[in-house]
Amino acid sequence: MVQAFILAVVFVVVNGLTQLKFAQGMGFKLKPAGLAFMVGAGLSLMLGNVTPLSGQSAMITLAGKNSNERERVFSLIIASGSMALLGTFGMVSQLVSFAGPAIMAGMMAGVGVMVFQVGYDFTFDKHKGNFLVGIISIVSALASFSFFTQQGSPHTLVYVVAISVSLSTIPHIVRKDYLSEPITDRETNPRFWTAGYWQEFKLLKPTVNPRSILNGFALLCLGIGVTTSFGLVNANISGTALHADRLAMITGVADFASTLFGGLPLEAIISGTSAAPWPVWGAFAVMIVLGLMCLLGVVNRLCRYIPTQSIAGFLMVIGLFSTFVPNITNGMNTDHAPLAAITLLVTVATKNPFLGIVAGVLMRTFAWAFGINI
Repeated sequence: MVQAFILAVVFVVVNGLTQLKFAQGMGFKLKPAGLAFMVGAGLSLMLGNVTPLSGQSAMITLAGKNSNERERVFSLIIASGSMALLGTFGMVSQLVSFAGPAIMAGMMAGVGVMVFQVGYDFTFDKHKGNFLVGIISIVSALASFSFFTQQGSPHTLVYVVAISVSLSTIPHIVRKDYLSEPITDRETNPRFWTAGYWQEFKLLKPTVNPRSILNGFALLCLGIGVTTSFGLVNANISGTALHADRLAMITGVADFASTLFGGLPLEAIISGTSAAPWPVWGAFAVMIVLGLMCLLGVVNRLCRYIPTQSIAGFLMVIGLFSTFVPNITNGMNTDHAPLAAITLLVTVATKNPFLGIVAGVLMRTFAWAFGINI
């Protein structure tokens, strides 16, 4: 059990490092994110949360589209503040209950497609980079998933991420591709006892305008979708109940500690620690390790040795077998299969789980208005 726990933590941290590198490329600071990791870790341990927070590609992409840092700060203040309030007053779970099981299943299936697509793009999109690493990651992930599933192992996903990331990283190291990764970021230079280190903790003055306000609500919508969907995946994997309000509150409060200084927002992620022993301690350990790495300024040095494509196989397995298949089966086996279908389609088309839920709810409302039972 200890071995499975350590493997899960190590390889979820590896996954998190790749997202931190991506966020840095979008203009976010990493040291302030270290504070968010620490806050999230402490609250998660106190409240028994099994879902770790880390950089999440969809949120980083949406937030990073606005290159104006001060506008982006205000947008993230709206999103994180609203998440904290909704979670504190129990509104997130009420929204989930209002949506109903068919719509939630359709949304979850759509998220599975999105996660699968990210893994696929890491490998087959020629602009993403290393094709060989991605192929090895996919083949080894599928093979290990099949083997450990047949063995009935309770820690199948832990071994999948460990094996696929390890094997696919070998050609990156052997060919010395890491030598082409420059270390130019400011995070690797000043130490905490120097004045330069603390410059990244300067509070930024937000810019309030219509664009920053609209972007803030867009980020809030995506955040609710990510919290409920990824949180539910981890809850299902760990065999625990989803506490969406707790997770939303933790996310909102943690993000405040980062975004006020221009750091990246942290969101719920699908984590192999959910399949490991002691999932709450696993989430805590992942956030503490990533937080220390951000605060100590070692992220870029470590990321040189971990190709982004190494997590492609794990993402595809999680997306297809652990998320899409069980949820589309559940959604289509209810009396409201059309709601599940439309939610799935809109989620995939918009790449926004919240909009998928809205579409499902609107379809149900119109059907009821015309006396149609779906």
